[in-house]
Amino acid sequence: MNYISSIQQDEIRAGFLVTTDRKKAWNKMLELLVEIDRICKKHSIKYFAEGGTLIGAARHKGFIPWDDDLDISMLRPDYEKFKQVADQELKAPLTISSAYNSGEVLTILKVMDEETTAIEDIDDQRQQGIFIDIWPLDDILDGSNRVQAVWDIRQSLIGAIMNPEGLMAEMKNGLQCKPSNDFIRQFMTLPVLDRFKEYETFCANHFGESENIGYQFSKIMGIKGNLKLKYYRDVVYLPFESVEIPVPVDYEKVLEAEFGNWRKFVRARSFHELQYMSADVGYKEIQAKVKHELKTVEG
Repeated sequence: MNYISSIQQDEIRAGFLVTTDRKKAWNKMLELLVEIDRICKKHSIKYFAEGGTLIGAARHKGFIPWDDDLDISMLRPDYEKFKQVADQELKAPLTISSAYNSGEVLTILKVMDEETTAIEDIDDQRQQGIFIDIWPLDDILDGSNRVQAVWDIRQSLIGAIMNPEGLMAEMKNGLQCKPSNDFIRQFMTLPVLDRFKEYETFCANHFGESENIGYQFSKIMGIKGNLKLKYYRDVVYLPFESVEIPVPVDYEKVLEAEFGNWRKFVRARSFHELQYMSADVGYKEIQAKVKHELKTVEG
């Protein structure tokens, strides 16, 4: 089904050339979104347009013309519930990519079509089809001692997962981790996926203790400000291309907190920096052909 108007024609949107290839990729993302929406409605899971997708819904009634991805978020309890049901609900060629099956410690989920291509690295053997990112929203600091204590433990846990050697070196130089250095050293003896599972369980067990929520690595990604949990108390729906997409009930406050003047057009570079993108050809076929051609050229 075509969710993008005039999908077979290039189009100028906001002074930007939207090609038919981009439209076909967008259409595939909306196909994925419709399937995610079906699963979420079936299992009473709440989700929200996130990041550039939220700007697109509020400002363009669809994709930002120069955007090449679609992002949604879920509060941690809904995120964990989605993880539990997605494998059973998604049918090939659709799949879910996570820390537990991707070969890397992904701190988000990706719902992907394996018969398409969204290659970031031609030599990467991970799944690299067109995808939707799903971001978990956890408690963020709100000035209370309780939330600070939980946050400190989370920072120690994720450090022991993502950079154990660096954290060990810092402990040798005097860093005091929470709840204790001995605990973190013992934690590091677990297989990395067991560590990550314990981290996610800890996040879920302590969700809702703060007034603020957000993605743990938001500051690293340049996202501004804290978001209030109350902004996400319910959803409203905004037009998005030919469908409607759920957004936080206080979506304008979310956008102001994350982006400041979100109404101003800023052509930011893609976070993913894709090398190859196709809604028609699978990533495995493209990888094989590109590598074959490179071998031929290199002799």
